Amino acid sequence: MEDAMRELSAQELGALCSNLQKACSKQMRSEEAALFGELASFYDQRREALPKAEYRMLLQLINDDLGRAYAEANEQASAVKDRGALRALVWGEKVTKLLKSLLVRYEKQQAGLLENTKVWVCEICGFVYVGEQPPEICPICKVPSFKIHAVQKEAV
Repeated sequence: MEDAMRELSAQELGALCSNLQKACSKQMRSEEAALFGELASFYDQRREALPKAEYRMLLQLINDDLGRAYAEANEQASAVKDRGALRALVWGEKVTKLLKSLLVRYEKQQAGLLENTKVWVCEICGFVYVGEQPPEICPICKVPSFKIHAVQKEAV
């Protein structure tokens, strides 16, 4: 477990605080949500600029997650019997496999994959869907479609 202990990057801390902000909002804890939002902004402003991501680099990272990282995380969550973490890992792994599939499709179709269509993301589990309308229920975490939001084309 010692190798798992390391200092988090500004990008990781920003993501963590952003997730905690969302959790506090869902629990109607607006003061805490606002504070986590400030921390997320603080860390987001200090993160290192990443090189322009190419789909091959993303695919390599996804393959590493699927080949190693999820297995390690599942082992650690199982060891401490953390059911919540195990459930989140199941969702995360499913979404990561879907993202891999989208990247493979993108490699073949290029910009045609997103032409005349929309991209949707589930705010709960991260499920990504390409199509005119989101599914009525997220196939990963089963929330209704109002939790699945359109992504702006500029961000895609």
